[in-house]
Amino acid sequence: MVPRCHALLLATFLPAVFFSALPMEERSEAEMKSESFDRDPGWEGHRNHIVLKEYPTIVQDFGFSKTHFAGKAPGEMGGQVWRASEPAYYAAKIGHKTLDDKLSASGTFALTKSTSESGIFFGFFRAEQPGGGGRPVSSLGLDMDGEPGGARLAVRLITGKNQSCGTFITPFLPGKFRPTPIRNDGTRYRWKLDYDPQAADGRGRFTFTLQSDAHKPGELERADWPENYKQEARRRFPNVTTFSVDLPEGFKRQGTVFDHFGLMNMMKAGGRLSIYLDDLQYDGRTEEFAQEPNWDASGNHRTYKATDVAGAHNFGFSNTNYAGGKPGELGGTFWRSGTYAYYADRIGPLSLANRLQASGKVVLKVGAPDSDMYLGWFNSANKEKPPTQAGHFLGVHIGGPTRIGHYFQPSFVTAKGTRGQAAAGPVLTPGTVYNWSLVYDPNAERGNGAITVTLGEESVTLALKKGIKGQGARFDRFGVFTPAIGGQIVRIYLDDLKYTALPLRPEP
Repeated sequence: MVPRCHALLLATFLPAVFFSALPMEERSEAEMKSESFDRDPGWEGHRNHIVLKEYPTIVQDFGFSKTHFAGKAPGEMGGQVWRASEPAYYAAKIGHKTLDDKLSASGTFALTKSTSESGIFFGFFRAEQPGGGGRPVSSLGLDMDGEPGGARLAVRLITGKNQSCGTFITPFLPGKFRPTPIRNDGTRYRWKLDYDPQAADGRGRFTFTLQSDAHKPGELERADWPENYKQEARRRFPNVTTFSVDLPEGFKRQGTVFDHFGLMNMMKAGGRLSIYLDDLQYDGRTEEFAQEPNWDASGNHRTYKATDVAGAHNFGFSNTNYAGGKPGELGGTFWRSGTYAYYADRIGPLSLANRLQASGKVVLKVGAPDSDMYLGWFNSANKEKPPTQAGHFLGVHIGGPTRIGHYFQPSFVTAKGTRGQAAAGPVLTPGTVYNWSLVYDPNAERGNGAITVTLGEESVTLALKKGIKGQGARFDRFGVFTPAIGGQIVRIYLDDLKYTALPLRPEP
């Protein structure tokens, strides 16, 4: 027989898998808890409000210019454009255009300076942008990423639902081969962009052409390059000068609206570049900038201290009401970069043997490329690694590939680190408020367990494989956390939460 004092000690240090094996009647205290955030609930915050010692100074300085880098005669548009979370643009009003309209634009550009992590967008876009999302939502045009030696170029469409399609114009193999063949020495480039809504069997197609007298086919090839680098270079500029992209099925019906044509910064903290554009033709108009055209301007001549920089998490209780109802909700800015952070309610230990339920309201304000966050039950013991690495999580993953936007999909990680996540799920449209719910039924799928997540009218179920439940998991928090693997921001808000919780027992 084990003495009483020893038995208490064993209960304190039992591994997580033990809790998944406890009979259901020993966990009957679990109940549904509600949180409306009408006031600060006093949840635990871990690194969720990062204040840096120093913030960079942003100097936006672009618009009409009397120079002639891009054109033959004085007068053009451009200047210094800084990549920063706050949107800035100089552009012509074009009324209300959609993907049902035929669109065409052409002109010249010249890059005169570029630094690390700089970038601009030029083309058709919607002027109202939430900021922080990297590329502008509802846009079609040129995406340029700068480095000290030059720039890369892609052409993309980003729909009103933040889904994307496009192509790299210059060679690009993610994480491997990323040359910068767009020169920053003032070389002039001629370009043309056409969009035909009836092409590709009515799905729509855009075509882009880039030319320059300074570039010759084969100039990027090096004898010591791997064969895949050489093949990628041969598929791109300057070997190839014309590129076409067919829109995926349904993209035309995603509420994409363009109301401006011109230059905008990429909305993520980064560096700066200087670019000039001239001899523009767009929407049936011609602009040679012989004089100031008095285009719309916002934030394009401004100096300020940036606060929304990589890794500066800023989430938790908020007095806002983006998700609806009275002021007061959970949310803010979640960086995929920086240290692991969370904001969560302390709850008694739950496990994969418990039936877990949660529901509420959610609105995605900003979903940048390469960004995600998590919502649900997790373990707080490891303060350095997120549960996606340390184990013990069940809930919702909010993120996805750039072409999709941000899924709202079921996800889990066991005590042994086995991970599971639905291959797809409902997609969050930025600015739309949804009702959502999650149900984890440990008895579903012949006792293996299953997670069902619903967003609005759409649902997806993730069935656990045999043996997963036996690996166990111990949950002592319900809330939100960051993945900390490098990337951009999710700005999201939640309200009117209901979730399974085991009340904390008072200290003896």
